[in-house]
Parts: sequence; C-alpha cells; structure tokens
Amino acid sequence: MTKLTNIAPVALFLIIAALFSTLQAREIPDDYCTYEMVISTGPSRGPLTKLKVILEAVGGDSINTTNVVKNWGAMGPNHTYFLPNSNDIFRSRLPCLKYSFCVVLIQGQKGELKPHWYINNITVATKGPGIINRFKTFPFFVQNEFSTLYPPIGDGECP
Repeated sequence: MTKLTNIAPVALFLIIAALFSTLQAREIPDDYCTYEMVISTGPSRGPLTKLKVILEAVGGDSINTTNVVKNWGAMGPNHTYFLPNSNDIFRSRLPCLKYSFCVVLIQGQKGELKPHWYINNITVATKGPGIINRFKTFPFFVQNEFSTLYPPIGDGECP
C-alpha cells in the first residue's frame, strides 16, 4: 500500500504536466510562421543600444521588431550581439504573412545608428504551413559605413 501512495502524487503530477504542455502548445495558432534573421556584420562593433528591424512584404504587410535583440535574440542570454565579423541569429513566431519580404529597414534607438558600423547583409527565412523556400538575403553596405542617420536605412524594393 505504501508504494501506491508514493506513486499516486507522481502520476498526478505527470498527468497535470502533460495537460499543461498540451494547452501551452495550443496557444500558438497553426497559421503562425517561424521567422529567422541572420545579421552578418562587418569589421566594427555594432550598436550597444536597441536595434529596430522592420521587414516589409509585398502587398504592404510588415513586421516591426522594435528591439531585435530583446524580442528575437536566439543565441542565448549571455551572447554579445553585433561583434565585428559575426553572424547573429534572431528568431520569432508570428502570424504568417501572405507574401515574401521585399524590404528590410534598420534603425537605432531614437532613430540613430552607431557611426562606423557595417552590416554586410541580413538574411530572412520564413517557415510555416504552405510556405516553400521563402528565403531572401538583403545586401547592405559592404564597403560603406553608416553615419548616424534617421529615418531607417534599408535594402530592397517592393513592387
């Protein structure tokens, strides 16, 4: 009888945990996509403040990251982003956009970007229901550096 009394709380815990994980999995609708960006930087250190990335799609839909490191950073809590000559990965799950991205815009905190910072390119991949090979690289400034600019700087063109 003692063995059964010890097993009952464990079994109950496992059942509750399974139900909770099932409910959590249902919080994200089936029509959500995984968006992944890889930002490839050049020879100098990037912004120490917030970096906003805006992804615009054909047809006018867009995704605004507001703070890409805080909200999308996928390289762990102790990773230092935007070091020279690095590839930083950012990921999020959001509603699927109907069309592909055609423009990427970046902007620093309060509209400013750190001078002398280089971005080689930003690659964006989308994975989700019914989406096949939605992948695009936006080349930025291989030889040029940013000045402290406002409004956002971007690459690409939407029809």
